[in-house]
Amino acid sequence: MEKLSVEEIRPLLSAFGFFRPPARPRLRLMMELPGATSPGQPRAASWELRLREEFLSQYGPALLPVPESLESSRLTLALRLSTRYMDDGIREAAQELFSAPVFLVSVSLSVLVYFAAWLAPEPFFSKAFAAALTVRLSLLVGLVELGHVAMACLQLHQEAEAATTPQELEAAAERFGKSIGGTALRVLVVVASLGLPQILPKVPKGGLETLLSPLRHAPAGGPALESLTTVQIVADGTLVVTGVAAGTSATALCGELATCAMMDGEGGASGSGPKLSTRYGKPHTRQNPPHNEAIEEELARRETAGHTDLRKNKPQVDATRQRVYDDKPLNRVRFRKPDTSSVRPDGVRHNINYVSNPRDMRRELDAFDAMVRADRNAIHELFSLDGTLIRRFVPQGVSFP
Repeated sequence: MEKLSVEEIRPLLSAFGFFRPPARPRLRLMMELPGATSPGQPRAASWELRLREEFLSQYGPALLPVPESLESSRLTLALRLSTRYMDDGIREAAQELFSAPVFLVSVSLSVLVYFAAWLAPEPFFSKAFAAALTVRLSLLVGLVELGHVAMACLQLHQEAEAATTPQELEAAAERFGKSIGGTALRVLVVVASLGLPQILPKVPKGGLETLLSPLRHAPAGGPALESLTTVQIVADGTLVVTGVAAGTSATALCGELATCAMMDGEGGASGSGPKLSTRYGKPHTRQNPPHNEAIEEELARRETAGHTDLRKNKPQVDATRQRVYDDKPLNRVRFRKPDTSSVRPDGVRHNINYVSNPRDMRRELDAFDAMVRADRNAIHELFSLDGTLIRRFVPQGVSFP
């Protein structure tokens, strides 16, 4: 795994070849202040726009800002430069791969979409394709190696965006190149290539074909894990997998991963998997245990503090338990369901929502605004699962500690 030859990657390059974009001038570095815009910045070509659409349909929305043109972005240029500093055992293959514009842009998208999820303290993959891919890569290279690849990619992105001189960009590329071995390069190939099933419908036999076959890994002869719905890597290194069919192969998979927890599609634990608390109502979602537990813990605190009318994921009501509706509904959604809702001892309604995934932030902010419009006499809060306050509304004249 630590070496990768040109012969191995030629079948992949052949597959990329049929989606060859028209020849364009070589990338040139335009160093502006970070975040600055220029009227001369190039726009994405039609082939890149098509590639983006295909990639995002597989992995979901980007978690980091996507430049107007990835082909001419600092990240893409830094990736191309990094091959100079890679080990002898992979340098020639990497230079061949990174000379293909389609592959280079796909790797850049991988950084902004898939690897960006590893910025979270406990990375969470809610898109079924990304969840299945994470399990597969964990089986192939291990969680530690997979995490190292993700962090190296994210460090390159951060340093490339912050670079203000060609020398700084070259230094960032050098650090990345020296941190990438054969195993890491194979991970990049898998993540970048499998995001383009329509553009690359079939990789010719040979070389990397085994890694790029459909995501139907069946550990130790068990059933294929094609029904995974979510994957989370928790702080202790455990891989928490949820899916309709995942529990059927829990024993075999856990044997290969050493530490994992699996849950079936009904939220029930398989083996030593996490159990969902239901003291205050049915699970908020059976596919996201941390979200459910945050709700249960918050309601328990409120009960201790003397709150009444404890509600878990139920339609929004006011302090008198009357249904309330948004007078300016977005996409015809007239009412919301707060994750937690209760009435304080002083009679004020208090609603809270949680954001599990950064990619859902816009949706949760819209829901927050809708709840405020529906009841301006209530306290409304929006938190991330780690307890970070994102937004708060407190009615005029209401005390809040």
